[in-house]
Amino acid sequence: MELITARAVRALFGGTCDLVERPVTAGGQALTLFFIDGLTSGGDIADFVLRPLAENVAPGPMASILRQAKDGAVYSAVAESVRTAAQAADKLVNGFCVLVLPGMPEAVCYEVKTGEKRSPAPPESENTIKGAKDAFTETVRTNTSLVRRHLRAPELRFEPFTVGERTRTNVTLCYLAGRTDPALAERMRQRLRSLHPEGLLSPAAVEELVTGSRRTAFPMLRVTERTDSFCQGLLAGQLGLIADGLPEGFLAPVSLGALMDSPEDRAVDYISASCLRVLRYTALFAGLLLPGLYAAMAVFHQQMLPTRLLLAIIESKKDVPLPTLLEVLGLLAAFELLQEAGLHLPQAVGTAVSIIGGLVVGTAAVDARLVSPAALIVAAAAGICGFTLPSRDLSDAIRVWRFALTFLGGLFGLLGLTVGLLALLVHLSGLQSLGRAYLAPFASATGGGAILRRPYTPEGGKMS
Repeated sequence: MELITARAVRALFGGTCDLVERPVTAGGQALTLFFIDGLTSGGDIADFVLRPLAENVAPGPMASILRQAKDGAVYSAVAESVRTAAQAADKLVNGFCVLVLPGMPEAVCYEVKTGEKRSPAPPESENTIKGAKDAFTETVRTNTSLVRRHLRAPELRFEPFTVGERTRTNVTLCYLAGRTDPALAERMRQRLRSLHPEGLLSPAAVEELVTGSRRTAFPMLRVTERTDSFCQGLLAGQLGLIADGLPEGFLAPVSLGALMDSPEDRAVDYISASCLRVLRYTALFAGLLLPGLYAAMAVFHQQMLPTRLLLAIIESKKDVPLPTLLEVLGLLAAFELLQEAGLHLPQAVGTAVSIIGGLVVGTAAVDARLVSPAALIVAAAAGICGFTLPSRDLSDAIRVWRFALTFLGGLFGLLGLTVGLLALLVHLSGLQSLGRAYLAPFASATGGGAILRRPYTPEGGKMS
């Protein structure tokens, strides 16, 4: 029978400085206590582990001391036994202290996790005027408690998984029993068990590993930092994933209709929410097609423009040296550069860069006849329409396809724009998230996320 020894546990960590080894005497026997400094609370170890071992354990053979350490002599809410050094190491990196008893086939682990963690704060990227103000944190147990506060149903299930050969990231699968398809939950379980990456440290890693690395810019999981949006997805029958170290929740399966839903839709009356949804879909199509339509009509289809508008465009383009296609693509690229600069700079500096780039540089470029006012307005309008989309991941995908459609429209006119739009439609219709159609609610009558929001009803409070 293999014995857990202090030497085996020590060898797994290779002399790292944060592994603390503490000799302990209990019941007249010499024991060894291991814990990792920073992941555990020294005060809890002293008060609820070391003191009870010294005061409550009666003298006797090692087997008797092991039985007492497991059966209540130590004041710990969670006491588990492990039989290998690798299992002991796994407990250590998850906030446990491990008591090793010489000559015994198992060690006892006590949960003494540190209380140092970030408190829930208001969401930063999904702000709403009304509604809940708590967002996910980097601690998985805090996040599950936040979800439990919103969904107090006993049918709420949390299933733990460990993903990552090096990071050993704790991933929790969340769903509502009786509302989520059991086959869907089993498919996600099998997927999580089959994952063996080096690490799981970013939202993109979670999405690509769980759903598979597909050649698409459109998100296959819905990422949200709002606990109420996460719970709303669970109520709709979706699966939820919470990864330790990431202050977001992930929902699957996802659809285009679900990505177009905003938390604000649930905070206002259904008439206002329906109007906002219609406006949001209009902005989606405008942000995607407006630059391509302008390039196609200005180059190939001038007869489709009203006479006065055409004369105004011709007058503004008279002294501009660049062709229309390069002009529009250049403005879209400049808009993306300004957006990236604003994201990577400190908030105060990023705001100043956006103002200077949008007003000063844009106005100077028009005055210098480098770009036409009409093209600048089109690029700015398309960028503003992209900001109205609730999902940043969806907005990023629209930005990629906006460039492609603008290029096709500027080279081949409306024919190229139509072919590009059909290619996008075919691409979206071929996407599936955990076996569900990506174009729901447009691909099926039962899909969630309809354009118009239905009012809440006393029978179940459901809305589309």
